Amino acid sequence: MQGSVRKRGTTWSYRIDFGKIDGKRRQIEKGGYKNKKEADKALADALYQVNNYGEFVENQKITFSEVFDEFITTEAPATRAYATIKRYNSLYRNHYQGKFGGLFVYQISANMVNDFLNEKRLKYSEEYVKGLYKTLKVIISFAYKKKYIKKNIFDEVTAPPDPRHISEIRAYSKDELKLMSDRLKETNIKTSFYIALNTGLRESEVFGLRWQDIDFENKRIKVNKQLLFQDRKWCFCPLKTINAYRSVNITDSFCNYLKKLKSEQDESRRLYGDGYKRNFVTDRLERNKENLMEITDFVNVKINGEMLSTNSIKFMSRIFKDELHIDFKFHNLRHTYATINAENGISPRYVQEMLGHSKFEFTLKYYTHITDKMSALARDALENNVTFEEFN
Repeated sequence: MQGSVRKRGTTWSYRIDFGKIDGKRRQIEKGGYKNKKEADKALADALYQVNNYGEFVENQKITFSEVFDEFITTEAPATRAYATIKRYNSLYRNHYQGKFGGLFVYQISANMVNDFLNEKRLKYSEEYVKGLYKTLKVIISFAYKKKYIKKNIFDEVTAPPDPRHISEIRAYSKDELKLMSDRLKETNIKTSFYIALNTGLRESEVFGLRWQDIDFENKRIKVNKQLLFQDRKWCFCPLKTINAYRSVNITDSFCNYLKKLKSEQDESRRLYGDGYKRNFVTDRLERNKENLMEITDFVNVKINGEMLSTNSIKFMSRIFKDELHIDFKFHNLRHTYATINAENGISPRYVQEMLGHSKFEFTLKYYTHITDKMSALARDALENNVTFEEFN
């Protein structure tokens, strides 16, 4: 394979000679460059592609909007959940369309994307900007896979920091947990609080629990769906990652609490009879399919059987802040569960499995977040195992 540049009229061009392929000579020639320097650079880029990727790709005149539409209509339905596709469309309308929509994809540079993300960071949270980055990367990578562009610019885009890494871990103290538990004791939302604290489940997983998900004999809770509000209705949706599908251990005491709660709900169902609430939820667990389900075995319900949802968390947060002066976030119960395990020497691999983390590094942050208790345990361990007479 050989390459060369030459001047043709007032412009320069380059040619790559691949030799004979299947008995036929194959050459690529591209021109229109202003000077020899531009032609040399284009030739070097083309040769790099061929030598490293085994093929030559030219930038295609296709706009970002066209690529996005193709991705949404062809690839996304087979590879993405309904909620994810809906989020992609929302981000496109509100952020990408005005900035990139009319540009050919090859015109979008790494610097443009970095500037775009920096602008958004002034208005939105790190978590939101991370989502903008990830979705834009999906679309550009799709264009690269389809050979609409010869280079994936995201190799040079600065990824925003993961908010799960930069945010401070907030685990509630034993005293705070006692105050909050006492305040919720006579309310119908206490069970969601107890479940999150005893299992580390995410809020959408907590409120999606049904009694059929609880294995009393083996003291485990099966996590296989989440309850989300989509299109003005409550829906059962798939979990985000394969690791999120899991079975979580529960203690004897918490298992007994749940048994008692189920008995109370069974009695309420008997007393209310036909008046016991029938809850309707849209099942979106299968991709691109949905059907309406009648659910009468939610774990988190009012006394009349009416389902409780993540809306309850707003009430929980308000009373804790106003009455107890505790800045409450439901997700911090998950942090608390993980921190308690870490402080007591539980294997991080076990905690990763219980939390359903897709990456081990997400779990390790609870172990690098050193608490006074962990320091004391470490000192005691050394004192008990490597102390000699010479130390005294």
